[in-house]
Amino acid sequence: MKLVDKLVTISKNPLSPKNRFMAKGLPIFVFFFFFPTLFFIVPNFVLDPWLNLPELFSTMSRIFFGGTIIFMGVYFLLWTLKAQKEIGKGTPMPLMATQKLVIQAPYSFTRNPLALGLINFYIGISIVLGSISSLMIVLIFSSLILVYIKFIEEKELAQRYGDDYLAYKESTPFLLPRRSSK
Repeated sequence: MKLVDKLVTISKNPLSPKNRFMAKGLPIFVFFFFFPTLFFIVPNFVLDPWLNLPELFSTMSRIFFGGTIIFMGVYFLLWTLKAQKEIGKGTPMPLMATQKLVIQAPYSFTRNPLALGLINFYIGISIVLGSISSLMIVLIFSSLILVYIKFIEEKELAQRYGDDYLAYKESTPFLLPRRSSK
């Protein structure tokens, strides 16, 4: 069975209370503890000094630009999670996937507002820290996430939602939002 088929099957099965807890708790641990350690602590305190890399920009510039990007990322993350829960009746995790195709805002601006928010959040933190190696690691990670979305998740969504998803995909940009929704 291909990965896409497994994801579709998993998304249709109800979860036990224990598995629901894991499906909600694991992403919080991974995206807010594991990845930050990997992306920010190790690069900032180990790689940058070891490679003798300078800090990015001045402290005030880093705080202003990085903080702005972090704010935009958190805004998109929270907006996306709210839409998935209230409209789609699910979460970003395949174990508790949305049960309805969400095409309303923020999904009317970009097909991947969660990825956009997460990438901005991580890039903003790298900028605030002034870590060149952190920024490079975040950009590599972001590229891998986008490849996964393009080649795995989009196929899964096409299988789950059929022509509705294909029409949505045709009319909505992959990542960079357009100015207004249709």
